This record gives sequence, C-alpha cells and structure tokens, in this order.
Amino acid sequence: MTKRLYYNDSYLTGFSAVVTEQTTHKAQPAVILNQTAFYPGSGGQPNDTGLINKVKVVDVVVRDDDAAILHILEDSPTLFESGQAVTCVVDWARRFDHMQQHTGQHILTQAFIQTSNAKTVSFHLSPDSVTIDLDMSGLTEKQLQAAEDLANAVIQDDKTVVAAIRQADEQDDVRMRKLPKHIVTDGLRVVEIEGYDKTACGGTHVSRTGEIGLLKLIKSEKRGDKTRVEFRCGQRALADYGEKHQVMSGIAAEMNCRFNEVPELVGKLRDELKAAQSALKDLREQLVGYEAERLLNEAPNDKGYKLICASFDGRDAGELRLLASRLAAGENVVALLGAAGEKSQLIFARSANLMFDMGALLKNAATQLGGRGGGQPAMAQGGGVKANLEQIQALLQAIAAEL
Repeated sequence: MTKRLYYNDSYLTGFSAVVTEQTTHKAQPAVILNQTAFYPGSGGQPNDTGLINKVKVVDVVVRDDDAAILHILEDSPTLFESGQAVTCVVDWARRFDHMQQHTGQHILTQAFIQTSNAKTVSFHLSPDSVTIDLDMSGLTEKQLQAAEDLANAVIQDDKTVVAAIRQADEQDDVRMRKLPKHIVTDGLRVVEIEGYDKTACGGTHVSRTGEIGLLKLIKSEKRGDKTRVEFRCGQRALADYGEKHQVMSGIAAEMNCRFNEVPELVGKLRDELKAAQSALKDLREQLVGYEAERLLNEAPNDKGYKLICASFDGRDAGELRLLASRLAAGENVVALLGAAGEKSQLIFARSANLMFDMGALLKNAATQLGGRGGGQPAMAQGGGVKANLEQIQALLQAIAAEL
C-alpha cells in the first residue's frame, strides 16, 4: 500500500518514489507509487497537482477496491515502468491554498458550534469558493459576526495545529462528521488545534493558525432547514478584499464621495430612478393613448368595424400590448399589430362585441412567420423569430385580406 507522506508533513513538496503499478483511469494514464505526498481529493478538499518526472499530474484519486492512490497523468508519450525510480514535485501554491482554506474551515466550524450550537454537515472547497453547510437555518447577522470574530481571534492567537493517530478509546472528544470510507492508518487521524478543536480528518493543514492570516465570511443563504456559509481564508480573502476595494474606489471616485457615503448616495439614486421610471411609464401610456386615438381616426370602417394594421421596427412588446388593449377597448375594432426585429412580435386584438377568433388568426400568422403563438379569442400574441419590417407588413396585410 502507498505510504501517505502528507499525513506527517503537509509542507513536503519534493520527494522520490518508486512506481509500483502502471495503469489507466477513465482512459487516462495513471501510476501508483510506493509513497506519495500528493493528496487525493477527499472530504471536501480537492486533490493536489504537480509533476512526476516532469509529466503533469492532473488528478489524484483513491481506487475503490484497494484504496491505492492513483496519480492521473496528462496525456503524454512518456510511460513509466514498474520498479522505476521517479522524482516528484507537488504544486506548492495550490497545496498551501488548500491548507489555509481547510484549516480555516476547522476553525470556523468550531466557532459556529461555540457561538450558535450550529454543526457543520458538509464542506466544499473549489478554486472559486469555500462553503460549509450548517444544520441550522435563519442564522442572524449577529450570530454570523460572532462566529467570524471568534475564528479570527483563534487565527491571531497563532495556535499550533497537530495531526496525530488516535486509538478508539481516545476519541470521545473528537469531532467527526462521518467515518472515512478507507482507514489506512492504525487508528483515527485527528487534527488538533491547540486548546480549541479536535477533528477527525485526513486532509492537509497549516502547522500554526497564524499562517491562515485572516478569515472573512462572504455570504450566507438559507437552504431548507440548513444554512450555507461562503467564506475565504488567507490569500483568497486578501484577493477578495483587493477586488472589492478597487470596485468601491471606482464608485466613490465616480460619485465624488467618501466610501461611507456610497450607500446613502446609491439609495438616493435608486429612489430617483424609480421616480423617473414611474414618470416615464405615465408619459408612455399617455403617448400610446394619443397614438391609439390617431390610428382609430385613420382606420377605414367599410366592413362594419375598423380594421387597423400597424407594423413597427423594434418596438417594445409591452408597449405593443398596451396599444392593442387601448385600440380594442371600444366597440367594433380589430387590431393587427407587429414589431420587426431579432425576435419579432405579433399581437392581435378585437373589441368584445366582435366574434373573430384572434387566437386562431395569430397562430396561423405566427406559423407563416416561422414562429409560435396563440391566445384567447379576444387577444393573442406570438412571434419570437427574426423578421424585418417588410415581412411583418406583408404578413399583416395578408391576414387582413382574409377577414
């Protein structure tokens, strides 16, 4: 069985080993070594990457049937032979990032236990986010802040972090979400943060909490009876702060104000925008009313009802519906309206005292255009395909000729 060097030294990135098996994993070449510092993805922590004799290691997994560690290699003509000595290098930047995030997770998990009695039920670490799911919903901002404050106090205390093997009679005070699928040690591997937390874990961790630097909660969201908390540690937290600082600096400069004045000014701009949008809506409704009046006055009435065919280039669908409603509000009116564009629109409407089936007419017209549509006998809508103004005009005239 492969000796797991990372169990005893998370900082080991260069080592020598011997190939014990050459194999494949999902059609990719893979090797098994007699010992490895490469961490296989497990328990929410992603795998290490790096090089074996300058061949890229792109994934590291545990084989189900015998718990062997498979080092998945980038497609390469280089083949390894059983018994071959190799030189291995772990990607340190990726490894240390995972060490910071994972140790930070242990600290934050214990912080939520101590401040809110909320227990972690799952942990996920990816290149873009770090999250834990807590067995409690509806955590308040005060509870979230209390956990963050305690976690950062533990980080600043620079407590020691030690991994050791414990026997069954020494596990009463150990926190554990679930037993590992494969136990390859003589007992349970426990990661202990000095005077603060003891957790069963097979991952890689920093040796002192101070190496994490800082921990910042990014957001929380309720998920059924649980709460998902997203956070960042170390360099990730610093990068997040830098990005947000740059954005806020740009906003403050654009608005010619201090950072702390931005929320108030944004609130004022939001209120002004709402007021402007409401005024614009009123004006549009007035203009549509005038437009409807003009179209009604110009429409012929030689069939016992007024037939209006009107086409527009790129007109808003909501405004077109409003115009159709205004036209059909009175008696003896049929309105066939269309808007050209990347997603054309057709809206047919008629007065309540007429018996034309606008739904059937619209479905026929939309089919001719290559789109879809339908609706009620009094009003229907469709389209959705690209059409120019000439196509819309010709279609409406053809439908009108059938009435």
